[in-house]
Amino acid sequence: MHATYLVIGLIIGGLSSGIILTTMITLVIRDKQIKAMKESETTLVSTIDTTTTAVLKVPIYWTFDNNLQDLYNNFNGIGNNGPTYKSSTYNRIGTCLQLNQSSVTVNNPPLLNLANISFTFEMWLYGDSFYYNSSYTDNYILDQFDQNVTDRFFHLIIRNQRVQFGFGNDDLTSSQTLIANRWYHLAVVYDYSTRSQTIYINGYLDVSRSGAGPYLGSSGDFTIGTGVINSPNNYFSGCLDSVQYYPWIRNTSIILSDATLVAHLTFDSGTLVDSGPLSINGTGLNYTYTSMGRVNQAISFPVLSSYVQITGLTRLGTNAWPYTVSIWIYPTNSSGGTIMHLSSRVDGAQTNAWCLPIMGLTSSGQIAINSWNATNVPITGPSVSLFSWTHVVATYSLKNGERLYVNGSQYGSSSVSFAFQAGSIPMTLTIGSSLLGLGVCNTGTIQMGQFYGSVDELQVYARELSSSEVFALANP
Repeated sequence: MHATYLVIGLIIGGLSSGIILTTMITLVIRDKQIKAMKESETTLVSTIDTTTTAVLKVPIYWTFDNNLQDLYNNFNGIGNNGPTYKSSTYNRIGTCLQLNQSSVTVNNPPLLNLANISFTFEMWLYGDSFYYNSSYTDNYILDQFDQNVTDRFFHLIIRNQRVQFGFGNDDLTSSQTLIANRWYHLAVVYDYSTRSQTIYINGYLDVSRSGAGPYLGSSGDFTIGTGVINSPNNYFSGCLDSVQYYPWIRNTSIILSDATLVAHLTFDSGTLVDSGPLSINGTGLNYTYTSMGRVNQAISFPVLSSYVQITGLTRLGTNAWPYTVSIWIYPTNSSGGTIMHLSSRVDGAQTNAWCLPIMGLTSSGQIAINSWNATNVPITGPSVSLFSWTHVVATYSLKNGERLYVNGSQYGSSSVSFAFQAGSIPMTLTIGSSLLGLGVCNTGTIQMGQFYGSVDELQVYARELSSSEVFALANP
């Protein structure tokens, strides 16, 4: 009994220390990650126009982490009517900009030049409400006003719960309606060469049209959260996060990745840094690094209570939302073990919470996955090979149910179609252990416990990957 309490104490202590340390360094690391990821794009197309209009043609990134600064320090904002910040962001890192009859102004000069060029805007948004009682009531997200004539004022708004993007009487309206109190990834693209406008919602192309524009405005401040037209019924009410601007076209695969790649931990360079767009870096306890990974380095779980986890997984806590989890495993013991444990608490427990092992080994050493629809939805696969790398993927969608892939090929048949009943809050994914969920969480055919061995290339997606995409992951 004393040994059990000791293990529990070590787990809780390790969790607390990891959370505090991660909180202290995550934002600094994230800013460096963001800049590094953008550098290759920026150096290809960024130029400075030295004309008297003081135009900067460079990318912009407003993280809204308790400030209104552009990450590149070119287009910093000024708050109006007291915008505030909230910690309940999409990825639970940093803060988002909370707007309610408030806004941000980015003064000119320098001019944020959108005229006669291609460009992309991306962002995460959460509407507290969308005013739709009148076609003349708008939720302004972005605005630049030159003149009230066609193609002389840029705006990105929500009208009648639909996204509207354009240049004033030359607009494109989304087919999808937005629902309040839900996070959305939104991207809009203008292609100057084809005169086309495109709207993407949650990574997928929603609507596009040609023969639009170009934008011809040559002056005006840039505003976030309100605009000039339809005042005072033109405020956005809710949170905006990670608003990005690029003076070029970002392709569909990049936008899809930005919206749906939740996390990608390579375990290279002796870190748990996330190389995906959300910077959900990992933390853990009692793990080690090995140079003998499937792709470069990997991490090993050599002892009881060794694990790595990532938190703030909003989509994995959303009912019926599609997902994919992918990992390489190198087991040294096949008598059960939790490979992935999904929980609403960081300690993995079920008390007043939600928990489920979603990938692991059975007591006889078979690979198994699990999901939930008022009961376990398990799929049991082949026996695992010891001291050998095996690629394992679990996918889910409302249409196709749950699927298990081993080394790039689907094993057996899909489950029946079902609606995944999630935890309804952002989740934590623990790799290598169920922590305090051991013996109390529903388990399917997985024998919960410590996974002994190594893992590599953890990837989590907020969508169901296709069989060809899974095959590509299994053949790096």
